[in-house]
Amino acid sequence: MFLRSLVVASPGAERRRITAALHEAESLVKTADSVEAVRRQLSHQPIDLVVIEEAYLEGFSPELIAELRGLPEAPELIVLTEAENGTRQADLLAAGCFAALPVGVDDQALHGFLKALAERRLSSAQAQLQPIPGEDYRLGDYATSSPVMRAFLKSARRISSRDCTVLLLGETGVGKGLLARSLHNEGPRFEKPFVSVNCGALTESLLESELFGHEKGAFTGADRSRRGHFELAHGGTLFLDEVTELPFHLQAKLLQALEDRKVQPLGSERTVDVDVRLIAATNRDLPVEVAEKRFRSDLFYRLNVVSLTLPPLRERKEDIPEVCQSYVDHFRVRIGVDVKGVASEAMQALVSYPWPGNVRELSNAIERAVIMTTAAEIRVEDLPVEVQELAPRVLGELTAEIARDADPEWLEKSWNEVRREVIEEAELRYLSGLLAATRGRVGEAAKRAGMDPRSLHQKMKRYGLQKESFRA
Repeated sequence: MFLRSLVVASPGAERRRITAALHEAESLVKTADSVEAVRRQLSHQPIDLVVIEEAYLEGFSPELIAELRGLPEAPELIVLTEAENGTRQADLLAAGCFAALPVGVDDQALHGFLKALAERRLSSAQAQLQPIPGEDYRLGDYATSSPVMRAFLKSARRISSRDCTVLLLGETGVGKGLLARSLHNEGPRFEKPFVSVNCGALTESLLESELFGHEKGAFTGADRSRRGHFELAHGGTLFLDEVTELPFHLQAKLLQALEDRKVQPLGSERTVDVDVRLIAATNRDLPVEVAEKRFRSDLFYRLNVVSLTLPPLRERKEDIPEVCQSYVDHFRVRIGVDVKGVASEAMQALVSYPWPGNVRELSNAIERAVIMTTAAEIRVEDLPVEVQELAPRVLGELTAEIARDADPEWLEKSWNEVRREVIEEAELRYLSGLLAATRGRVGEAAKRAGMDPRSLHQKMKRYGLQKESFRA
């Protein structure tokens, strides 16, 4: 993240030296010649640091320092004093100043204070962003005995050390956010910020402001300037989740930012240099999105420098027992119950279930089971109904029932014909029940099913299902 600094000092060599030192420390610097000018600038734009000569403190008024620190951005203050005076410096620090330094302080000492200040401001800014679970997560933390996952992690380790753009692909719920965090933690920028933006969770107007920032008056309600996530991620990694949800005109602006390494805040005529490693993720088929003109081909090629496709959980069932146990251990502590593991028959059901919502769905199922169970182990009856049906005991009862109720006409048809009829009937019953349970809310139904809303619409059209029919 850049430091935005304001230098309040008499024009001359010392102000030029302080300004140059701030520029060298990658700070964006403005100057002011009076406290009133400071108040005006701080009232409508983000400032992290005010470097002010003691003479401008109006006879050192603690109330003035408290006023400046009480502004929305709570800027830090470094006061340049005329002479080293321990008592005076102690008074300034007690009043809320970050540091009190003598005029003429050498550049090395000043850079040390600026580094400490940058880390402090970054921690404060990051705390206001949407958190990503597993801040210290690494590729070695993945629980896996699956050959397909081991091969994937081998590729991921090679990529993590390269300072390149990465495109993460995979179904909903496979863990692309944790993978992005892992790549950052094992990459060359691990000491710098990791900033995450969910492009599908924000409106178009908010998304542009969140990414690129805005100036005061850029739109209704913009009563002060604000940094964008590109600026907050400067020097580190910017993770764009659900990147295919970006509106077309923002795709063009994102491409320009990546090509030029500059961003232009909303309502501003200036650009800001940024240096970020971009990791983007999507659960869509990007070539199809490009072919259907929903995603820019030039942006696709720019993002697709290196791509990683996370395998779905159903393709690495060997990992399910270990993943389940890790979630049991996690939720046992968080919820405060004494559940030691998963019973054998329940584990067989968990392994047999296809997990359309992948690891996210499995996590939710285990959390529910830990809450519901009254035993030392999770049992079949503690699991979601759709998982219970795949337990060996239940499957045996179901198989016998199906054999008794089998349609005699099936015996006259081919395997593929019968299979298609059964699948279509099951899909129709499932989708009808799902839409009824969600009162025709397609978005919520798609989320429960672990499907893309567009795919659900296509299925509804195929079976003649109308959302209006389920709203009663």
